[in-house]
Amino acid sequence: MTQKEITIPVSGLHLKAVLHMPEATNPPVVIGSHGLLSTKDSGKQLTLAARCNAFGAAYLRLDHRGCGDSEGRFLDTTLATRVDDLLAASGLLRDMGLADNGLALFGSSMGGATCLASWQLLMDRGFPIKGMVSLAAPVDGTGITEAAIAAQKELHDVPLSYYQENMGFDITPGLSGIHHILVVHGDNDEIVPIGNAHKIMAETGPPKDLIINHGGDHRMSDADHQARFFTRATAWLKTALLES
Repeated sequence: MTQKEITIPVSGLHLKAVLHMPEATNPPVVIGSHGLLSTKDSGKQLTLAARCNAFGAAYLRLDHRGCGDSEGRFLDTTLATRVDDLLAASGLLRDMGLADNGLALFGSSMGGATCLASWQLLMDRGFPIKGMVSLAAPVDGTGITEAAIAAQKELHDVPLSYYQENMGFDITPGLSGIHHILVVHGDNDEIVPIGNAHKIMAETGPPKDLIINHGGDHRMSDADHQARFFTRATAWLKTALLES
């Protein structure tokens, strides 16, 4: 298993990513999309990358524009720009000879919304998208904005005005074509209410499954919840990529 740093051009910017390659030849690939204020170096991404490599899939950890090592201003970030980032990453993987042997997505929080919003666009571009794992994903930005308002003026050092101007999305109408999705959410999520998970389950197609972390917060800080997540997410991605 090897790691390779790659640069992804999009909208005049250069995004940084790390591609984890297994020993398998022509492997399928998983693209990971991080949360709004996170980066490609989160523990969830690193663990999933290793586990995907272990069953024979490649894994791309991407820093969205304005985050981590990528160029751009965070305050210019919207759901639409993050979708553009993911599509650019998919295109580069295709140019590298990957992605045509099966593609799956993992998204955490805003990254989950990014993956959900990208699914049909990837299908339209001919990518053989096989499945997705969605963790604490919002289908609209209402809960995020309300959390910022409750925090007064800013949330996690980001101005309230940013949330008010950029979190007005609602991706519910585009969920119907999604299938092979595992939805994971805490029922005590303080940022993205659990109702978002139920909306995803109601609108997407089979096969699909829902894991509710009872008492779980947005960050999935409980060790038992984390352990179950990695086991189930790995199995879901493996089945979607290698057996579906």
